[in-house]
Amino acid sequence: MWTKKAVLLLCTGIGLVLLGLVFRNLILLGISIVLFVYLGVGIFINLNMMVRPHRQMSNERIFEDGMIKTELQLIRPKSFQVITPVVGGAVIGLLLSLPLAFWLWGFESLGSAAIIVALLAMFSGLVVGALIGYFSSKGGIVEVRDTLPRQVELRRGSNYTYLDLKPKGKTRLRYAIRCPLKGVYEIGPVSIRSHDPFYLFYNEMNINYTSRLTVFPQTREIKELFIKSKQPKMYPGEMRVKMPGPGYEFWGIRDYVPGDSFKMINWKAFASTGRLLVNEKERESVSDVTIVFDAREVSAIGMDSDNANIYGSRAAATLTQYFLGRRDSVSLVIYSDRVMTIKKGSGQKQLFEILTALAGAAPKGDIPLQGIVEVALPYLPRLSPVIIISSLDDDDSLRKAVSTMRVLEFDVMILSPSTIDFELLGKEKGAVEESASLLGTKKEIQIDPLAYDVLRMERGILLKELRGYGINVVDWKPQTPLQHVLLAARTMAAGARGA
Repeated sequence: MWTKKAVLLLCTGIGLVLLGLVFRNLILLGISIVLFVYLGVGIFINLNMMVRPHRQMSNERIFEDGMIKTELQLIRPKSFQVITPVVGGAVIGLLLSLPLAFWLWGFESLGSAAIIVALLAMFSGLVVGALIGYFSSKGGIVEVRDTLPRQVELRRGSNYTYLDLKPKGKTRLRYAIRCPLKGVYEIGPVSIRSHDPFYLFYNEMNINYTSRLTVFPQTREIKELFIKSKQPKMYPGEMRVKMPGPGYEFWGIRDYVPGDSFKMINWKAFASTGRLLVNEKERESVSDVTIVFDAREVSAIGMDSDNANIYGSRAAATLTQYFLGRRDSVSLVIYSDRVMTIKKGSGQKQLFEILTALAGAAPKGDIPLQGIVEVALPYLPRLSPVIIISSLDDDDSLRKAVSTMRVLEFDVMILSPSTIDFELLGKEKGAVEESASLLGTKKEIQIDPLAYDVLRMERGILLKELRGYGINVVDWKPQTPLQHVLLAARTMAAGARGA
């Protein structure tokens, strides 16, 4: 692309050519040729300014609020960096000297020397163009910007540089970024703007060189949750169930039968009753837990950093880490514009798969919950816990879906982030940022309290109806930390267990 300086030189050169032909002035024509050669060499130099990037990242998978160190190495290849500008400058110099040569050839006063003078003018244009191309190809101005997604924050260094890179030269661009929000991002492409040494022309191009960055939802440490399966599996684990079996907690006393271990005999009871009685422990087993995550478009209500999608993914990641830590099997169902299912499993591999799926769960689509119940849940073990993380908005199939799950004998719990509070929180933060940008002036936001009271009333009625099906529903406010929300869920589950 042409700069203002190049356009000005072009107009000046054309004006000098016209004036030189009108006044038959060799000096004006010579100056115009120099300007044209100057412009031509700049074009060839600019077209050959190429940079080859190579990016290295300290980690490609991190949790929210993590830091990543990035190094972008820039290399300018040597091939054709000298030959092309020299040849291009010589050709342009020769072409631009042709008008002067023909004009000199027509001078009658020079006689037979006119041909020699014309050839000398052509040779001079060729040599001058080649010399300018050679000396100018030794360097070039390059602006490089490593494109970053808007969700990350630049903490140290810079992703932009402005340098004069020599042929076969290299340099490094180092910076550190912080990733506050979960997601799957791409760092890149590398944007390059190259200038010729005379600042006459520049080229802009994007090198399609990207690096994938996965940011997992942040997890929290939580205490014991009284969420268990009513149909325990045969493998031992940490979940206590209401039946005798292998374990450590006292369950009851029964009569001795042949084959019982002497270690289980309750000698105090034998001394008082005269009968052999044995202690029984409460069985500890593993459970199959299913987490259903709502990633529909409505979950994006609020701000990028405060919405039901972000909060819900953190809750799902925390619950997954907890259940897998006690050796349970966890499966995940995500519904947005499509249904994504992670089959049940255990161990670190299962945790990695679920965290990756939650990181890529972007808010989109509008699949109802009833569709998930009809497609996915019938294939899951009955009497097992199902934890639904959803804002419960814009879904007319909720009551039917919950009723179907209860018929299928699932132990259902719902964690429901309130989009009403997220929307209000977003308006308040937006008003504060706008006020700060207006030289400290305070701006009051206009909120219709009656409209939000009606929305809260409708939400309260819905939650009450869902609790009427015998499920635990936790209303999650944005101001409430995740640990407190899960503590409330634990209390409700413990109450249901005691009942």
